[in-house]
Amino acid sequence: MPSHRPERRVVPTSAMLAALAVPSRLAILSLLLSVGPRTATECAEVVGATASNCSWHLRELARLGLVERSDDDSGDARKRPWRATITGIDLDAGGGPADELTRAAVRSAWFADTDARFDDYLRHESDLPAPWREAAVISDYAVLLTADELADVGARIDAIVRPYVRATRADAPAGSAVASISVRGVVDPRFVDPGFVDAGSSGRRARNADAMRPRARDTDAADPQTGPPRTPDLPSPDGAT
Repeated sequence: MPSHRPERRVVPTSAMLAALAVPSRLAILSLLLSVGPRTATECAEVVGATASNCSWHLRELARLGLVERSDDDSGDARKRPWRATITGIDLDAGGGPADELTRAAVRSAWFADTDARFDDYLRHESDLPAPWREAAVISDYAVLLTADELADVGARIDAIVRPYVRATRADAPAGSAVASISVRGVVDPRFVDPGFVDAGSSGRRARNADAMRPRARDTDAADPQTGPPRTPDLPSPDGAT
């Protein structure tokens, strides 16, 4: 079992959720969690923003205690890398009832970022060494289970993956590289029975002719962009969340 450093998972405040709803800012934090300390210029090269824009986002993240300057003694602040002060974010906690839309925006932006990393992998797959191509795990399952079973599956996957999280792993062997493992296990809203009432172990189902009728997917989504004008976002590459 890999050895690891202590976790520093943060429960977000309302201010943190609002700040992380900006895709560029979230991509920068994700980058620092994924690959370690980087300068504003290095962040800019990955997230597709200007160095000055990244510096502004990094200062905002620092104000919230999510990043800090690394202990670099170069003397030139512009060349001092920034590092994450946390190892992950618990997006299922924190904030309040008024923050649910913002929380959803952060989740959406976070997985847009991971989807972009997967697209980047597909573009470069043929150029990668054979062992990495053969080790890739690309699977999608339609499963039939209860809510409790789904939660149990998620917990078991987390227990397997967490020891390997880059931000906390202390003994990565030679030949290691940063890999992205993105887990989403959600019920399909089109096929949820709205007549089901949770009554403990004896849940009962209201007989409703429309209960299992597939619902059309929503096509409009609010854009949670905030902050000053910036260059268009280029979705980049757990830190585990």
